[in-house]
Amino acid sequence: MAKKRRAESDGLDRVFGVIEDATPGLHDLAPPAVVLPNGLPEPLIDLYARCDGGRIFVDTIELVPSHDVTFDNGRWQFATSEGESIAIDGRGRIWRREESIEDEVCEGTSIDRWLGGELDALELVFDADGEYADDVFDEEGDLLPKIREQQLRAKLRRDVKAPAPRWRLALALLEQGADEDARSELEQVVSDDPVFAWAWLDLARVSEKIGDVGGAVDEARMAAEAAEGVQHPQAGYFWSQVARLAVRATDEMTRAQAATKASVLSPDLKKSQIEGARERLAAGDTESAKGLVEILRAVWPRDLEVLDLAKQLTSAT
Repeated sequence: MAKKRRAESDGLDRVFGVIEDATPGLHDLAPPAVVLPNGLPEPLIDLYARCDGGRIFVDTIELVPSHDVTFDNGRWQFATSEGESIAIDGRGRIWRREESIEDEVCEGTSIDRWLGGELDALELVFDADGEYADDVFDEEGDLLPKIREQQLRAKLRRDVKAPAPRWRLALALLEQGADEDARSELEQVVSDDPVFAWAWLDLARVSEKIGDVGGAVDEARMAAEAAEGVQHPQAGYFWSQVARLAVRATDEMTRAQAATKASVLSPDLKKSQIEGARERLAAGDTESAKGLVEILRAVWPRDLEVLDLAKQLTSAT
């Protein structure tokens, strides 16, 4: 434990060396804490020995003062990044809420690797004076795909086993049509973090896209089993995806088993999926509605409400 803590301390020394060498005003750190609240994990004790909170890259990252750290569900919330809460667990892993999936994802394997990666990534967007660099945003104000990819790769150079940055890199590659490269990245994610259900599910989607439906069923099952194993609130949804893919694979036994799991684990799933499909139909988004109806028909193939919705979709298309 002492050797590990020394390594983490050395890592933080390097990180804070970079911060101290930056242009004045780019980062604003408070003096180290004199007295710390009880119960903080060792990585936060090491952090607050260097500063008792502060702002990095103007206010992109905010480290809260030690006495403002909150503890919830086994994690200590100690920072925000672009307004999103950052927490550390008892194993020293860093977590952030990902709005696209309404879930928490592991951003880093240690506080020094996470913070070092964030600094490297933000240096690609900000200039030395804290202003946004040229040629990093498109006309709509969104980060250019190439810059986003560079940021993710910068984070991974600091923390090669960090699941969330590699998962996001895979999604970015998928957007660019690099399916095989994305698949390789996702395979690495689930190797590093076997219970990252969303990565398993995205891996299944890639397999489905390239025509490996059998592999997609297996990978979706891994996603569902991982979600169920950690009592994930959306475990039923993952099983519904297994059912959907089993239909495509003409595997009725797997479909029926997955449908039962989906219904039991998520009693409200049918209602939410039906409401979502109706909203998308009303908005004219038939492609999204089709995806939801496909899940509904896989899990509740004889339900009259589901069958009626499927007829409405057919008429709309």
